[in-house]
Amino acid sequence: MPPRKKGKVDGGASPEVGGVDGISALPDDALHHVLSFLPAEDAVRTCVLARRWRDLWKSATGLRIGCRAGKEDEPPSVDELRHFVNHLLLLRRNGSSIHTCELRFSRCTCRDDHLCLNLWIRHAVDRGVRVLRLESQGQELTFDMPLFCPHLTTLQLDGVFLSKSFCNFSNFPNLQHQEISSTSLDYVEISSKSLKLLSFRKSCCFELHTLICTPNLVSLTLDVHFCSIPVLGSIPSLKEAFVRNTSYACQNEGCFSCDGRIPDGYSYHENKCFLLQGLSEAENLTLMSDYNGFVFHRDLEWCPTFSNLRVLVLDDWWFVHDDFYGLNCILKHSPALEKLTLYLFTSERANNKVEIIGRYHPMEMSATTSKHLKAIEVKCRVVDKKVHKVLKFLGTFGIRSCL
Repeated sequence: MPPRKKGKVDGGASPEVGGVDGISALPDDALHHVLSFLPAEDAVRTCVLARRWRDLWKSATGLRIGCRAGKEDEPPSVDELRHFVNHLLLLRRNGSSIHTCELRFSRCTCRDDHLCLNLWIRHAVDRGVRVLRLESQGQELTFDMPLFCPHLTTLQLDGVFLSKSFCNFSNFPNLQHQEISSTSLDYVEISSKSLKLLSFRKSCCFELHTLICTPNLVSLTLDVHFCSIPVLGSIPSLKEAFVRNTSYACQNEGCFSCDGRIPDGYSYHENKCFLLQGLSEAENLTLMSDYNGFVFHRDLEWCPTFSNLRVLVLDDWWFVHDDFYGLNCILKHSPALEKLTLYLFTSERANNKVEIIGRYHPMEMSATTSKHLKAIEVKCRVVDKKVHKVLKFLGTFGIRSCL
């Protein structure tokens, strides 16, 4: 009986019984990419798999720090991460690039914590980071990164308070995708000529009139609290936008947030229409308000023409007045509208039990209605008196419902 051949003691991990270790057969670049999806602690642990794996983690193209805990679990503090991360960055292979950097932490309480965090971010920037995600839980972190980031394309910030100097994104010439959530915004201007997608979500709150100057934006989401109304600059490239005010806007006498006055020191006095003018180039538009809708009501006084608008989604705020002033106004200013969806006395996320399809009749069509409007969708829980009133009003536009 011939002796068994000894397995190689070089690079590869031992193949499984009856199979082949296909992962170890991949080239180094592919393995660096695979390791980039693992939390940093787990990526380092792969060094024990076999000799070939000993140093692969040092060139992983992604750093995911504080990501081992589940999304519902509190991540570690910066102080708890400090020892591991400092050694991790020290031992990484010189010259190895970082495409994605994700930092998730619960507390950043002292000056040393902030210094460590800034050093970690600077390390990623120096190695050409393209995607940067920062998530601070339990404490709003003031973040100031006066760095030149020529490769950064995606920036996602959760629970991170941005400084005024940070919000001029001229240092990020290739930034295209930005998401901000769970923070208060009390600075004057957000500006970028490269941004394509901008999103404010999850308890973001505009504390002051903030000018959003992003002329090349394609997609915009404002699902936020409007303690004060943001001001949109011209966005001629805008394709889709979702705007929902999830907070009550104060209407106290003398409050510039409500009466539309611009406080001293602001440079855009000529912009009377705060939101709708900037949204007027959109092709797909959703406008909703969970409260009194003061933001929209104010802007309708200077309602622009939505010349490119094809798809429009509205909620029941647009029917709060007996004459349906809001809906009537926006339909008159949407000459190319093809599809209209209405969520009546419900929400777009609710389990709507009734869906009504309406179709227009050219002979009965109002002169103010878009000639391209083919049908509307009405979604609601029940067909009650309020819904019947809306359907009757839609009939004045030549739209008949089909229950």
